[in-house]
Amino acid sequence: MKRNGILSPSGRRTRFRDMTVSARVGTGFGIALGLVVLLALVGLGWFYAVSRDIGAFSGRADLSQVAADADVSLRDMEVAVRDHLTFGDDQSLLDASWRHDTLRERLDALSKDVVESADRQGVGKARAALEDYWAAVQKLIALRNDRNGQMTGVLEPLVAETRRKLDQLKNAGGVDSTALASDAAIATLLMQEHLTRYVDRRDPQDAEAMRSQLAAARDRLAEMNRYLWVPGTKQSIDEVTALLAKAGGVLSAIESSVVEEDNLRADAMAANAAGIAANLGEIRRRAEAGTQALRGTLTSGLSGYTSVALWIGGLIVLAGLVALWLVQRSIAVPVKTMATAVSALAAGRTDLTLPALTGQDEIAAMARAVEALRGSAEDTERERREAEIEHTRLLREKALAEAASRAKSDFLVNMGHELHGPLTEIVNASQALMTDLHRLGVDELATDVEHIQWTGEQLTGLVDAILDYAKVEAGAMDVCLQDFDVNRLLTEARERSMPAADLYGNTLDLSAAAGLGQMHSDFTKVRQTLLNLLDNACKFTQDGMVTLSAETVERDGARWYRFTVADTGRGFPTTQTGRLFQPFVQGAGNGAVATRGQGKPRGAGLGLTLVGHYTAMLGGDIEVASEPGQGTRITIALPAVYEPPAEERPLQVEAAGNAKPLLRVAALKAAGHLAGSTSMTQIGP
Repeated sequence: MKRNGILSPSGRRTRFRDMTVSARVGTGFGIALGLVVLLALVGLGWFYAVSRDIGAFSGRADLSQVAADADVSLRDMEVAVRDHLTFGDDQSLLDASWRHDTLRERLDALSKDVVESADRQGVGKARAALEDYWAAVQKLIALRNDRNGQMTGVLEPLVAETRRKLDQLKNAGGVDSTALASDAAIATLLMQEHLTRYVDRRDPQDAEAMRSQLAAARDRLAEMNRYLWVPGTKQSIDEVTALLAKAGGVLSAIESSVVEEDNLRADAMAANAAGIAANLGEIRRRAEAGTQALRGTLTSGLSGYTSVALWIGGLIVLAGLVALWLVQRSIAVPVKTMATAVSALAAGRTDLTLPALTGQDEIAAMARAVEALRGSAEDTERERREAEIEHTRLLREKALAEAASRAKSDFLVNMGHELHGPLTEIVNASQALMTDLHRLGVDELATDVEHIQWTGEQLTGLVDAILDYAKVEAGAMDVCLQDFDVNRLLTEARERSMPAADLYGNTLDLSAAAGLGQMHSDFTKVRQTLLNLLDNACKFTQDGMVTLSAETVERDGARWYRFTVADTGRGFPTTQTGRLFQPFVQGAGNGAVATRGQGKPRGAGLGLTLVGHYTAMLGGDIEVASEPGQGTRITIALPAVYEPPAEERPLQVEAAGNAKPLLRVAALKAAGHLAGSTSMTQIGP
């Protein structure tokens, strides 16, 4: 081993252990490559000797295997077709088509491999049978789709219409008419159920029961026709009879389709599949017979060739193991020590066992680098501990902030409940006192008491707004659905807003078309939205006009309502739209935005905030148009039938991500677009 090496640059030999790692690896790879080349030459010689005998054998074996694969493809195709006929989905049809194409490709490959004329004829017959089989499958699928269309598109509507007519006939007479109509309806449903069973199970008893139930329904109608004389009853019975006649025609068509489908399965699909399997079996049997004849000759030849190759290969492997041991001793042991040291350093340990730091190879260089990392690891560990302490402090502060937020919400809810009871008693007592004063004829005091009552109602509304905002912020606000008339909603909103309009000397008009219809939504939230908009418009309008209007529009094929509140008041810059819908923010006297304590009017600054939240909860949107000194117009668009919103929409003008914006800014134009309708109703104060 002392003389085992390569020449150094000075011409002297260098020992293997003194070489660099890359040089040692290169030497090892060179030895391995030489051994591999030698082993490959031995293998090529063995392969050349064997290939002369294996050619004929492999040809026959491949032909047998291709025939077997084609037979497997046939079974897979039959299973896929059966699955599609059972489930009827697109995926099973796609799988059946793929299985058919696979079988056809394997038949094409088989036609290229066959040599004998009998095999060629067998492949041709299998191809023809496959095409006939697939044509039958296509026709069967068409029959199945047509039958499903008859059942779902024709028969089900006929049954539904028949039941509806029979429900009308239940009230056309006495108890007998109700019983006969009920029996006819039950017979119709049983007819449909037996049809479904017949299609699924192919049981003739189901077909007979289906026909008997149809006859029973007709008999009940005939019996009803003999003694019912209520006007219009005979016409209804005739209509039901005609519907049952159509249903009988559909039953006959479906029954014929089932019979034709069964015939296709038995006469076309099963026969052709059997023909394909028979031809493939004949080809496979002939190929296996030829393969068996060649197997004995090939076995004796392979035995001799393999013995020689194994002896030579064993010697080469032994030489390779010796070379591997040499390389492993000089490289693997130091590398393993280095890997253990790096793992310990990664685990945070600094008691490292490193290879020798002296030396000129790569492992020594890595050992010196790891030694340098040892010092930096201690600094990193110290910084990590400091970061954990800081993270713990931030988590504690976050928990305190969340607790303060919950305390604020609890305070709002508790104070709201505490104030709501006394305010309600004040309003009720004021109303009773006002009634007594009017009865006694003290009208001046009654007016003052009325003002007290109105002020108490305003305070109660303010407390309710704070409670609603606390519920919204806590995520506890629910949607309560009901049907309500839109015109009555508009009239009620105007009447309840009249005191606020009179307080500021405003005229409150209602402009709405007659017969707007009904909404299926949260009545309380829709009403409170309109009341908040009207109250906001009255507060910022002095001796002007406030108009409440509504109209129906169509959006994405659905009916929507657009509620518009327009005023001739101060207005505000539209750039402040997003802020005005934030909590506890109000409009100032000059049209700018004012926060609490900065000359704000009455109120807590939650009116428009709740409008935004209610609109988002009900799946609508808001359009705002305003100019300083020219007035404001706010339009709320809500669906006539409530649907849960698909995404959360924040109170801002620009939408986040792909969500639609909740608030939109429009140009301020005349809000009299409803005035030209002939069905409009103008209601003044």
